[in-house]
Amino acid sequence: MNDIDDLIEASSIEQLKAIIEKAQDAIEQKKGGEIEAIRKQMVEMSKRVDMAPEDVLNYSGRKRRPGKPKYRNPNDPEKTWTGRGKPPRWLKEMADPDSCRIPE
Repeated sequence: MNDIDDLIEASSIEQLKAIIEKAQDAIEQKKGGEIEAIRKQMVEMSKRVDMAPEDVLNYSGRKRRPGKPKYRNPNDPEKTWTGRGKPPRWLKEMADPDSCRIPE
């Protein structure tokens, strides 16, 4: 057996509860120190690219502009479709989908 197993075996329930509480406190203290070290690393690394750490975490890498609508629902002009992705149900149900095309 190792030292921890021997300690557990020799301890009472109350002593084990105290050990658990001290261990949980120690974990929180260590976690706080590690988080602080990681935070410092993130700040330093984000400075390399002239960004704030929050901006680095939120960076998607690709600027996507909203597409220009190419189709409009004749029954509800607020509904449009850019031609990207899956066609909406209202367009699929049209007998002539080209009749919904917005002139350029």
